[in-house]
Amino acid sequence: MKRYKTPTKDNIIKEATQLVFKNGFAGTSIDLILEKTGITKGAFFYHFKTKADLALALLNDFAKYDADRLQEALNSTEEFSNSPKKRLLEFIQFFIDLFENLENPPGCLYASVSNEQNTYTDEVKQVVFDGFTEWRRVFKTLFDDILNEHQTNVPDLDADSLLSHFNTVLEGAFILSKAMHDPKIPVKQLKHLKNYYNLLFEEKVVEVVQ
Repeated sequence: MKRYKTPTKDNIIKEATQLVFKNGFAGTSIDLILEKTGITKGAFFYHFKTKADLALALLNDFAKYDADRLQEALNSTEEFSNSPKKRLLEFIQFFIDLFENLENPPGCLYASVSNEQNTYTDEVKQVVFDGFTEWRRVFKTLFDDILNEHQTNVPDLDADSLLSHFNTVLEGAFILSKAMHDPKIPVKQLKHLKNYYNLLFEEKVVEVVQ
């Protein structure tokens, strides 16, 4: 997470995020945050006028982290640009490696907001919408590159919904990981997804006319 100008604000963001992962935003009271951070109520309201202000700060912070990991995955697979299918598989592997050694079930603030729509402002929900939209944009680029060289094994494939497939699998894995108290679930599901993508695309057969 990014660093703030004061340790207190940085600590509020850090601890509040973990509390929201565990309890949801509605279940994370200001008093609970004060207890976790060891700060006074005055110190809290010095940084955040309302709980809604805190929610926006949490989401903006998480969105920055999410965007950084997305860009990191793209950068780390750029060497495979001339082999689009390989790049896609290595892109998925980046996130498998990211979650491989977790000791506790991971959380996602995008999922927390989506599960508590009435708790958040439109501004907060827009951050989530924009975040998922960026993931769709990236996957459209990856899939477009692949389809220039490969064809799918599914004739009636819904190409538009495929753009959200990664997020659907991963967000579902986060929920199941938390419910089953098993931090390995996201990795296992991403491995299934990687296998699926490997089987989904095959090289186009170019007919040579004699």
